[in-house]
Amino acid sequence: MVEIHDVLFEEKQINVFVKRDDLIHPIISGNKWRKLREYIQFAQLKGIMRVISFGGAYSNHLYALAYATKILGIQSIGIIRGEELNPKSNPYLTKMQEWGMELHFMTRAEYQRKLIPESINQINCITIAEGGFGKEAIDGIVALANEIQSLGSMDHLFCPIGTGATYLGISQSLPEVKIHGVLTLNNKEEIKANSAALGIPIQELHDNYIFGKYAKQSFELEEFCTTFYQKHHIKIEPIYTGRMFYGLYDLISKDYFKPGSQIMAIHTGGVKV
Repeated sequence: MVEIHDVLFEEKQINVFVKRDDLIHPIISGNKWRKLREYIQFAQLKGIMRVISFGGAYSNHLYALAYATKILGIQSIGIIRGEELNPKSNPYLTKMQEWGMELHFMTRAEYQRKLIPESINQINCITIAEGGFGKEAIDGIVALANEIQSLGSMDHLFCPIGTGATYLGISQSLPEVKIHGVLTLNNKEEIKANSAALGIPIQELHDNYIFGKYAKQSFELEEFCTTFYQKHHIKIEPIYTGRMFYGLYDLISKDYFKPGSQIMAIHTGGVKV
Protein backbone atom coordinates (compact mmCIF):
# COMPACT_ATOMS: atom_id res chain seq x y z
CA MET A 1 0.00 0.00 0.00
CA VAL A 2 1.23 3.50 -0.84
CA GLU A 3 -0.17 6.93 -0.08
CA ILE A 4 -0.57 9.29 -3.02
CA HIS A 5 -0.55 13.05 -2.66
CA ASP A 6 -2.28 15.80 -4.58
CA VAL A 7 -3.09 19.47 -4.05
CA LEU A 8 -6.77 18.49 -4.26
CA PHE A 9 -6.41 16.00 -1.41
CA GLU A 10 -4.66 18.56 0.76
CA GLU A 11 -7.31 21.18 0.02
CA LYS A 12 -10.11 18.76 0.97
CA GLN A 13 -8.12 17.28 3.90
CA ILE A 14 -8.39 13.75 2.52
CA ASN A 15 -5.83 10.94 2.69
CA VAL A 16 -5.75 8.57 -0.30
CA PHE A 17 -3.95 5.23 -0.34
CA VAL A 18 -3.54 2.71 -3.17
CA LYS A 19 -3.52 -1.07 -2.63
CA ARG A 20 -1.01 -2.07 -5.32
CA ASP A 21 -2.49 -5.36 -6.45
CA ASP A 22 -1.16 -4.54 -9.91
CA LEU A 23 2.28 -5.59 -8.63
CA ILE A 24 1.27 -9.24 -8.15
CA HIS A 25 2.37 -10.11 -11.70
CA PRO A 26 2.96 -8.08 -14.90
CA ILE A 27 0.23 -9.99 -16.79
CA ILE A 28 -1.84 -12.05 -14.33
CA SER A 29 -2.19 -9.07 -12.04
CA GLY A 30 -4.58 -7.85 -9.41
CA ASN A 31 -8.04 -9.32 -9.23
CA LYS A 32 -7.44 -11.31 -12.42
CA TRP A 33 -5.15 -13.70 -10.53
CA ARG A 34 -7.21 -13.64 -7.36
CA LYS A 35 -10.36 -14.61 -9.30
CA LEU A 36 -8.61 -17.28 -11.38
CA ARG A 37 -6.66 -18.91 -8.56
CA GLU A 38 -9.47 -21.08 -7.19
CA TYR A 39 -10.43 -22.29 -10.68
CA ILE A 40 -6.83 -23.11 -11.62
CA GLN A 41 -6.20 -24.95 -8.36
CA PHE A 42 -9.39 -26.98 -8.87
CA ALA A 43 -8.33 -27.87 -12.42
CA GLN A 44 -4.88 -28.98 -11.27
CA LEU A 45 -6.24 -31.07 -8.39
CA LYS A 46 -8.77 -32.80 -10.64
CA GLY A 47 -6.41 -33.29 -13.55
CA ILE A 48 -8.56 -31.12 -15.81
CA MET A 49 -6.69 -30.14 -18.96
CA ARG A 50 -9.10 -27.72 -20.67
CA VAL A 51 -10.57 -24.39 -19.53
CA ILE A 52 -13.32 -22.52 -21.40
CA SER A 53 -14.34 -18.95 -20.72
CA PHE A 54 -16.08 -15.94 -22.24
CA GLY A 55 -15.15 -12.35 -22.88
CA GLY A 56 -15.11 -9.33 -25.13
CA ALA A 57 -12.44 -8.18 -27.55
CA TYR A 58 -10.51 -6.38 -24.78
CA SER A 59 -11.06 -8.88 -21.95
CA ASN A 60 -8.36 -8.63 -19.27
CA HIS A 61 -9.82 -11.82 -17.81
CA LEU A 62 -9.23 -13.86 -20.99
CA TYR A 63 -5.83 -12.22 -21.46
CA ALA A 64 -4.74 -13.35 -17.99
CA LEU A 65 -6.33 -16.78 -18.43
CA ALA A 66 -4.49 -17.35 -21.73
CA TYR A 67 -1.15 -16.58 -20.10
CA ALA A 68 -1.81 -18.58 -16.91
CA THR A 69 -2.90 -21.70 -18.79
CA LYS A 70 0.09 -21.41 -21.14
CA ILE A 71 2.46 -21.50 -18.15
CA LEU A 72 0.61 -24.41 -16.53
CA GLY A 73 0.28 -26.47 -19.70
CA ILE A 74 -3.52 -26.38 -19.73
CA GLN A 75 -5.49 -25.84 -22.93
CA SER A 76 -7.63 -22.69 -22.94
CA ILE A 77 -10.56 -21.74 -25.13
CA GLY A 78 -11.90 -18.22 -25.35
CA ILE A 79 -15.40 -17.52 -26.65
CA ILE A 80 -15.32 -13.96 -27.93
CA ARG A 81 -18.22 -11.55 -28.39
CA GLY A 82 -18.28 -10.27 -31.98
CA GLU A 83 -18.37 -12.39 -35.14
CA GLU A 84 -16.66 -9.63 -37.13
CA LEU A 85 -13.46 -10.05 -35.08
CA ASN A 86 -10.40 -12.20 -35.71
CA PRO A 87 -7.09 -12.81 -33.89
CA LYS A 88 -5.54 -9.80 -35.58
CA SER A 89 -8.30 -7.35 -34.61
CA ASN A 90 -6.34 -6.01 -31.63
CA PRO A 91 -3.16 -6.75 -29.64
CA TYR A 92 -5.10 -8.51 -26.86
CA LEU A 93 -6.54 -11.13 -29.22
CA THR A 94 -3.23 -11.53 -31.01
CA LYS A 95 -1.32 -12.26 -27.80
CA MET A 96 -4.03 -14.60 -26.52
CA GLN A 97 -3.73 -16.70 -29.67
CA GLU A 98 0.09 -16.60 -29.51
CA TRP A 99 -0.14 -17.97 -25.96
CA GLY A 100 -2.15 -20.91 -27.26
CA MET A 101 -5.72 -19.88 -26.51
CA GLU A 102 -8.18 -21.24 -29.06
CA LEU A 103 -10.44 -18.35 -30.05
CA HIS A 104 -14.08 -18.72 -31.13
CA PHE A 105 -15.94 -15.63 -32.33
CA MET A 106 -19.71 -15.44 -31.87
CA THR A 107 -22.48 -13.03 -32.81
CA ARG A 108 -23.64 -10.82 -29.98
CA ALA A 109 -27.01 -12.58 -29.92
CA GLU A 110 -25.33 -15.98 -29.59
CA TYR A 111 -22.93 -14.66 -27.01
CA GLN A 112 -25.75 -13.42 -24.78
CA ARG A 113 -26.96 -17.00 -24.43
CA LYS A 114 -23.50 -18.08 -23.17
CA LEU A 115 -23.79 -21.42 -24.94
CA ILE A 116 -20.63 -23.31 -25.85
CA PRO A 117 -20.52 -24.26 -29.56
CA GLU A 118 -20.99 -27.95 -30.27
CA SER A 119 -17.67 -27.98 -32.13
CA ILE A 120 -15.80 -27.43 -28.85
CA ASN A 121 -14.75 -30.57 -26.99
CA GLN A 122 -16.05 -30.28 -23.42
CA ILE A 123 -14.60 -33.54 -22.13
CA ASN A 124 -12.35 -33.09 -19.08
CA CYS A 125 -12.88 -29.33 -18.92
CA ILE A 126 -14.21 -26.60 -16.67
CA THR A 127 -16.12 -23.51 -17.77
CA ILE A 128 -15.46 -20.13 -16.18
CA ALA A 129 -18.09 -17.40 -16.50
CA GLU A 130 -17.42 -14.08 -18.21
CA GLY A 131 -14.93 -12.00 -16.25
CA GLY A 132 -14.24 -14.97 -13.97
CA PHE A 133 -17.43 -14.30 -12.03
CA GLY A 134 -18.59 -17.06 -9.68
CA LYS A 135 -18.38 -18.38 -6.14
CA GLU A 136 -14.80 -19.49 -6.74
CA ALA A 137 -13.84 -15.96 -7.78
CA ILE A 138 -15.48 -14.43 -4.73
CA ASP A 139 -13.73 -16.99 -2.50
CA GLY A 140 -10.45 -15.92 -4.10
CA ILE A 141 -11.08 -12.31 -3.03
CA VAL A 142 -11.03 -13.33 0.65
CA ALA A 143 -7.23 -13.15 0.68
CA LEU A 144 -7.39 -9.59 -0.69
CA ALA A 145 -9.89 -8.59 1.99
CA ASN A 146 -7.64 -10.06 4.68
CA GLU A 147 -4.66 -8.09 3.36
CA ILE A 148 -6.68 -4.87 3.31
CA GLN A 149 -7.83 -5.45 6.88
CA SER A 150 -4.23 -5.92 8.02
CA LEU A 151 -3.21 -2.55 6.58
CA GLY A 152 -5.19 -0.51 9.08
CA SER A 153 -8.51 1.24 9.44
CA MET A 154 -10.07 2.93 6.41
CA ASP A 155 -13.28 4.96 6.10
CA HIS A 156 -13.84 4.26 2.41
CA LEU A 157 -12.71 1.60 -0.02
CA PHE A 158 -12.90 1.96 -3.82
CA CYS A 159 -12.72 -0.64 -6.57
CA PRO A 160 -13.75 -0.75 -10.24
CA ILE A 161 -16.64 -3.04 -11.19
CA GLY A 162 -16.78 -5.26 -14.24
CA THR A 163 -18.78 -8.36 -13.36
CA GLY A 164 -18.80 -7.47 -9.66
CA ALA A 165 -16.86 -10.40 -8.21
CA THR A 166 -14.21 -8.24 -6.55
CA TYR A 167 -16.71 -5.72 -5.21
CA LEU A 168 -19.05 -8.38 -3.82
CA GLY A 169 -16.19 -10.43 -2.42
CA ILE A 170 -14.83 -7.44 -0.50
CA SER A 171 -18.31 -6.40 0.61
CA GLN A 172 -18.87 -9.87 2.01
CA SER A 173 -15.57 -9.90 3.92
CA LEU A 174 -15.42 -6.26 5.06
CA PRO A 175 -18.96 -5.22 5.98
CA GLU A 176 -17.71 -2.61 8.45
CA VAL A 177 -16.05 -0.47 5.73
CA LYS A 178 -17.94 1.81 3.32
CA ILE A 179 -17.22 0.13 -0.02
CA HIS A 180 -17.67 2.01 -3.28
CA GLY A 181 -17.88 0.33 -6.65
CA VAL A 182 -17.22 2.38 -9.78
CA LEU A 183 -19.10 0.82 -12.67
CA THR A 184 -17.18 0.40 -15.93
CA LEU A 185 -20.20 -0.92 -17.83
CA ASN A 186 -23.89 -0.09 -17.95
CA ASN A 187 -24.66 -3.20 -15.91
CA LYS A 188 -25.98 -1.91 -12.58
CA GLU A 189 -29.02 -4.20 -12.73
CA GLU A 190 -26.78 -7.22 -13.34
CA ILE A 191 -24.68 -6.32 -10.28
CA LYS A 192 -27.84 -5.93 -8.19
CA ALA A 193 -29.10 -9.33 -9.38
CA ASN A 194 -25.76 -10.96 -8.53
CA SER A 195 -25.85 -9.29 -5.13
CA ALA A 196 -29.33 -10.63 -4.43
CA ALA A 197 -28.49 -14.13 -5.67
CA LEU A 198 -25.42 -14.34 -3.45
CA GLY A 199 -27.02 -12.61 -0.45
CA ILE A 200 -24.27 -9.98 -0.33
CA PRO A 201 -25.58 -6.42 0.24
CA ILE A 202 -24.46 -3.61 -2.05
CA GLN A 203 -23.18 -0.52 -0.28
CA GLU A 204 -22.47 2.17 -2.88
CA LEU A 205 -22.38 2.06 -6.70
CA HIS A 206 -21.24 4.95 -8.89
CA ASP A 207 -22.39 4.90 -12.51
CA ASN A 208 -21.33 8.37 -13.68
CA TYR A 209 -17.88 7.35 -14.91
CA ILE A 210 -18.55 4.72 -17.57
CA PHE A 211 -17.46 6.81 -20.59
CA GLY A 212 -19.28 4.52 -23.05
CA LYS A 213 -18.14 1.07 -24.15
CA TYR A 214 -14.82 -0.54 -23.16
CA ALA A 215 -13.27 -0.15 -26.60
CA LYS A 216 -14.58 3.38 -27.16
CA GLN A 217 -11.76 5.86 -26.81
CA SER A 218 -12.25 8.80 -24.49
CA PHE A 219 -9.58 11.46 -24.87
CA GLU A 220 -10.55 12.95 -21.52
CA LEU A 221 -10.05 9.60 -19.80
CA GLU A 222 -6.82 8.89 -21.70
CA GLU A 223 -5.47 12.28 -20.67
CA PHE A 224 -6.45 11.64 -17.05
CA CYS A 225 -4.57 8.30 -17.03
CA THR A 226 -1.47 10.00 -18.47
CA THR A 227 -1.60 12.83 -15.94
CA PHE A 228 -2.17 10.38 -13.08
CA TYR A 229 0.98 8.47 -14.07
CA GLN A 230 3.00 11.69 -14.31
CA LYS A 231 1.86 12.71 -10.81
CA HIS A 232 2.02 9.41 -8.97
CA HIS A 233 4.23 7.11 -11.09
CA ILE A 234 1.53 4.45 -11.02
CA LYS A 235 0.29 3.14 -14.36
CA ILE A 236 -3.46 2.90 -14.81
CA GLU A 237 -5.51 2.01 -17.89
CA PRO A 238 -8.78 3.54 -19.16
CA ILE A 239 -10.84 0.34 -19.00
CA TYR A 240 -11.02 -0.26 -15.24
CA THR A 241 -8.60 1.59 -12.96
CA GLY A 242 -8.72 4.80 -15.00
CA ARG A 243 -12.48 5.04 -14.57
CA MET A 244 -12.18 4.29 -10.85
CA PHE A 245 -9.54 6.93 -10.13
CA TYR A 246 -11.31 9.48 -12.32
CA GLY A 247 -14.46 8.90 -10.28
CA LEU A 248 -12.57 9.13 -7.00
CA TYR A 249 -10.99 12.45 -7.99
CA ASP A 250 -14.34 13.80 -9.11
CA LEU A 251 -16.09 12.82 -5.88
CA ILE A 252 -13.32 14.36 -3.77
CA SER A 253 -13.56 17.60 -5.76
CA LYS A 254 -17.33 17.71 -5.09
CA ASP A 255 -16.88 17.35 -1.30
CA TYR A 256 -18.43 13.87 -1.22
CA PHE A 257 -16.21 12.90 1.73
CA LYS A 258 -15.84 14.47 5.14
CA PRO A 259 -12.51 16.19 5.91
CA GLY A 260 -10.15 13.74 7.57
CA SER A 261 -11.46 10.74 5.61
CA GLN A 262 -9.09 7.85 4.96
CA ILE A 263 -9.67 6.35 1.50
CA MET A 264 -8.13 3.27 -0.08
CA ALA A 265 -8.38 2.56 -3.80
CA ILE A 266 -7.66 -0.97 -5.00
CA HIS A 267 -5.49 -1.07 -8.10
CA THR A 268 -6.94 -4.23 -9.64
CA GLY A 269 -4.29 -4.53 -12.32
CA GLY A 270 -5.27 -4.67 -15.95
CA VAL A 271 -3.09 -4.27 -18.99
CA LYS A 272 -2.67 -1.86 -21.86
CA VAL A 273 -0.89 -3.57 -24.72
